[in-house]
Amino acid sequence: MSEDSTEKSPNLVLKYAIYGTIACIVGAFISQQLGYNDGGIQAYLSAAIAGCVGGAVGGNIRKKKGKNS
Repeated sequence: MSEDSTEKSPNLVLKYAIYGTIACIVGAFISQQLGYNDGGIQAYLSAAIAGCVGGAVGGNIRKKKGKNS
């Protein structure tokens, strides 16, 4: 893949955003089972938003380093 198509493709950022969202929702569920949060919608929503943003930032950093997977 050429460098131009890597810069224009949002696939890596989207992939890491999805992975981050899923991982944080699973983490919120585990923390609820351990008694660290109350299991409300606010805990899951904030975990999903944080995972999505963190994953997108991580994917963007990897993309800028020239990685494409």
